[in-house]
Parts: sequence; C-alpha cells; structure tokens
Amino acid sequence: MAGKCKPCPGCSRVVKTPSAGHSSATGSGKRSASRTAKHQTIPPSDNTSDTDIPVLKLEPPADLAFLAPPQELDELGRLGPYLIRKVLGTGAMGIVFEAEDAQLKRLVALKVMKPSLAAQADFHRRFLREARLAAAIDHEHIVTIYQVGEDHGIPYLAMKLLQGESLEARLSRTGGRAPLEEILRIGREIAEGLEAAHAKGLVHRDIKPANIWLEENRDRVRIVDFGLARGTGDDAHFTQAGAVIGTPSYMAPEQANGKEVDERCDLFSLGSVLYRMSTGRLPFDGKDTLEVLAALATKTPIPPKKLVPALPSAFSDLVMSLLSKDRNERPSSAREVVEIIESIERGDFEEPEPDPPQVEIVEELEVVEESPKKSSVSAPRRASDSEVAKAPARPKRCPPASRKRKQREKETNWGLIVLVTSLVLLGVAAVVLLLAYFHHRRERTAAWEVPAAIRQPLSAFRFPPARAAESGKSVLT
Repeated sequence: MAGKCKPCPGCSRVVKTPSAGHSSATGSGKRSASRTAKHQTIPPSDNTSDTDIPVLKLEPPADLAFLAPPQELDELGRLGPYLIRKVLGTGAMGIVFEAEDAQLKRLVALKVMKPSLAAQADFHRRFLREARLAAAIDHEHIVTIYQVGEDHGIPYLAMKLLQGESLEARLSRTGGRAPLEEILRIGREIAEGLEAAHAKGLVHRDIKPANIWLEENRDRVRIVDFGLARGTGDDAHFTQAGAVIGTPSYMAPEQANGKEVDERCDLFSLGSVLYRMSTGRLPFDGKDTLEVLAALATKTPIPPKKLVPALPSAFSDLVMSLLSKDRNERPSSAREVVEIIESIERGDFEEPEPDPPQVEIVEELEVVEESPKKSSVSAPRRASDSEVAKAPARPKRCPPASRKRKQREKETNWGLIVLVTSLVLLGVAAVVLLLAYFHHRRERTAAWEVPAAIRQPLSAFRFPPARAAESGKSVLT
C-alpha cells in the first residue's frame, strides 16, 4: 500500500500512504521496496514531500447545483456570505436552509428561491420586493429578517433561526384540537402580526398552521414564510391574471377564483385556522383539491359551537364571520379581530343559558311487604330534616308519561267547560222563550176585553140584587 492513494474510511478524503522510505524504519527495506514495485504509485513532485495529502475538490449535491462549491466537509455549499449547513424544508417557491453567516458567525434560516422560478423575471422581482417589505416590519409576532440579497441570479433572504415547533406539528401532536385559552391567545397574536403586515401594505396570502411558529418555552407566535406575500400597491400585480397561489384548505374564495385580494383574504385564512384549532377539522375539506375548491364555493361550514358545545357563542360567531364568502361581511381589519378576541378573553359577552336537558324521572313505587319475609327491594332512605334543609330546592320535572297525561286532562277539562257553558246558554234561551210566550198570552187576552163604548151603557143597567146573588156571577161575566 506504500505510496498508494485511497479514500480515508473515516472522512472519505483521499490520502496517500507514506512511501517505502518511511516504512523501512520498521523492518526490512527490501521487502517494502519489493511490495511497492508491484503497485502503481504516484511519484512525489520536486517541491513536495512524500507525506503531503492531496485535497479532493468538493462539489454541492446534484439537486443543489446552484450553490457554490463547499470549502469544508460539513457544508452543502455556499450562497453569498452564508455557509449552507442543511436543508430545513422545501416549499412551492423556495427552499429553507440552516446556514451560518461567515462574518458574524451566526446561525440563520436562509430562504432561497428555486432556480426555475428565479429565472422568471416577474417572480424574481416580486420575491425581492416583498422580501424587502417584510424586512421593514419590526414586530414581535413576525419573524425577524436580517438580510435580503442575491447571488448568481438566485434571490435569498436571511431570517432568524427559530427554536420550537410549528402550529401544524403542535396540533398533530395534541390530537388536532387545543384548549380555548390557547386558541384565543394564538388567534389574537396572529391577528396582531397581520395588523403590522397590513399596515405596511403586505398581504401574506398563505396563513396556515404550518406557517405559524410557536417559539420554544414561551409559545410566542411568529408568522413565517412570506414567500407568497403580495403588496397592495400599484406595482403589486406581478402575478399573471387568474393565477391561484396558496393552500386550498385555507384560502379565501376570491383567492381561489384568481381575483384581486386584500387584507380580508388573510382574515379568512385566520378563520380557517381558528376553526381547525377549536373543532379538530377543516371548514372546507375534500379528497383532492377540486373537492376542496367546490366545497369552498358552495358549502357553508357547521358553526363550531354545534360541533363543540363548550365553546363560547361569541367565539363561534367570530369564526363564522371570518369564514364569510362575501369579504364585505367579514371583519373590516385585523385590529377589529384583536378587539373581539380580547373582549372574549375578558368575558364581556354574556352566554345565553342553555336549555335544561330533558331528564326522564322514573316514579318511585312504594314496596309493601305482604309477608314477614324480607323484601329483595330495599326502601329508599328517608332524608333527615337537616339534610332537607341544606339541600337546595330542585325544580320538579315530570316524566314524558305524566306530561302526556296532564295534557289529556287539560283537553278533558276544556271539553267539560264547553259542555257546561252550552247547557247554561240553553237554559237562558229556554227562560227567554217562556217569558216571550207569557207576554204573548197576556197581549192576546187583553185583545178580548169589552170596549169602553159598550162597557159604559152596561154599567148603567142594574140587575136585581136577588137575581145577581142567585147567579153568583158579576154582570160583566
């Protein structure tokens, strides 16, 4: 092996075994020389010694050919002043690396635009413009951007390397839902970060749990990945008309239709995030992108309170207003969302009292012992007077059978009342008829009385007293 070049098994660097002159000190020089004569050796140059180790030229991975060659073994390559250490993630528009600033010796997250998109002038210009806008935002709930630059036609931005986990990872680890207190805090901090971005004229357009970072120990929210961000100025129309960019399960209807978007687009996405955190499911779901877009255009999600009754009604109403298909029916700004969430956290909204559950109470039957034998059913213990005094009064609820029986009794009572009233009216009618009959008889009898012209002459005529007494009747009769 003397003088032969082979890769080191530890670091894979090509090294050269010392020549026979150095190995002769261990034993027979003739035997070493005979062995080296059988193998091809690399003769040393005049200005180098036999112990010099040639360095193999390092190259970046084939899929990262846009990087400059690495200079150390623990590098993937170099881009500008940054040493690329490893890949943290890959998205639709770029790649995120863990890198080290060669000058400041500081670890950063380096977002690099994919070469296929960087070759397009519109995407290249928009990436640099929105990266500079995002770098101008100084807010505790938006990731800090250190530098925006370009190297060999590849734009990049250096961000703070965050420690912790994404909201997507948190929900996957905890079963898809979060406590109400945590939902309100995370939602409020997202809205505060969006308020700062919207104040700079920047629309994120891709708010989703994977782009919400929860810092280690504090769980403070950081909005990351402004790769799809878009300004609202006159020069913001870099994307071709009708292009759909974003995550279908969280994008607003106007964004899915390729229409012009504004700040309320991010509010819709925030509503989708809150819906998933509170219910464990997406408001618009499907097997593929087409089903999701169809549900987004035609269906209305079930209110969160119907899925989780313990949620406050004010929170459910806020989520449903954020998910309105008409952007004019959503909250007008992120500041308004922050104020509503703060009022829910303070408990300013009064919850309507829920309807009491329909509990069926079984009527207790008294067990009477007919024989001296012990009954298998034990009688219920009678509460003492002190226990009765301490126990709060419970509203009496009737079982369904009792309610039906009472309803039938009410119907029966109404029938009895109607019957009695009818009989009374009939009696009154009979009395009226009798009175009318007697009045009619009296008028008819008065019509047969003797007229005055005849009664006066007859009154002058006198019968003899004896005859009148015999007859026993009056003259008029």
